[in-house]
Amino acid sequence: MVLPTGWMSGSSKTVPMPRVVIAMPAYNAAEFITATLDSVLANTCHDYEVWVIDDGSSDRTAELASNRGARVRVVQQANRGMSASRNRAIAESDSEFVALLDADDLWHPAKLALQLSVLDARPDVGLCYSEFFSWDGADAPAFAASCDARLDEGLSGWLYPKMLLTNFVLPSSAVFRRSAMKKLGPFLCDDQQTDDWEYMVRASRLFPFAKLAAPLVAYRQHARSLSKRPRSENVTEMMRESLIARFGLASPSGVAVDPLELAHRRYRGWRNFAATHVAHGSLGIGSAAFGKMLLQGPHRVDSALNFAKALGRRLIGPSS
Repeated sequence: MVLPTGWMSGSSKTVPMPRVVIAMPAYNAAEFITATLDSVLANTCHDYEVWVIDDGSSDRTAELASNRGARVRVVQQANRGMSASRNRAIAESDSEFVALLDADDLWHPAKLALQLSVLDARPDVGLCYSEFFSWDGADAPAFAASCDARLDEGLSGWLYPKMLLTNFVLPSSAVFRRSAMKKLGPFLCDDQQTDDWEYMVRASRLFPFAKLAAPLVAYRQHARSLSKRPRSENVTEMMRESLIARFGLASPSGVAVDPLELAHRRYRGWRNFAATHVAHGSLGIGSAAFGKMLLQGPHRVDSALNFAKALGRRLIGPSS
């Protein structure tokens, strides 16, 4: 894995930048981007600028974003992918903090203000993120009328061993200190489904995180979501093994991942990959993955039951 070059090269700036730059990649997001930007513009904190990186869209993404006012800057480019788009927004902007936001998610109006209050109070923290909830987009998301800055202490602090188990930091919930990002470097541009996880794992070895317990992001799930697309390779488990090979099982402080939990996560990762293919993707890929689990164990009964359930969903059809 090779990091992109030219990271935050430091071109001279003559125009003062706001306290927060919001990096928003957008590819054919015309259906969602107005609502997403409106949720940002409704924030009680106003010291920000949104950088919409229109990543080669063929629809009205750039036009709609350009109509949202002076706080929204639109940069158009040929299609390079989500991670490259984030890297560009981060590298070419200048601000104390950088927030990430996907072009189809929504923010609570208090999100930025609450996160900045945490970052101001905790200079050791490099990243503040929040709880979120999944949302199908059918109706307005049910945000709480008010929220506080109470932290989820169990998912705050030095989190490397926990981050190896799963990526629980939704990018749209994250606000980074730019000084921490400079130490961290850019997103990899290898795979859109695992680049986020690799970035957060890398971050978890360099500085502590703080998690707000309040759900401040509505994570939109729809047919075009990356998480809905079966892949021919189990990129999640491939990334996990790559991270372990690079960084080991212990944090810099010596705290190691729970081996039983790691084994459980590996099994679940392969079981879910296999079941998704049997139910909705390649029956051959899914059956082969289940076959390995049945031969190697140790969860043969669970594997057999999940294979049967997935096959049933395939036979019943999409309505299942």
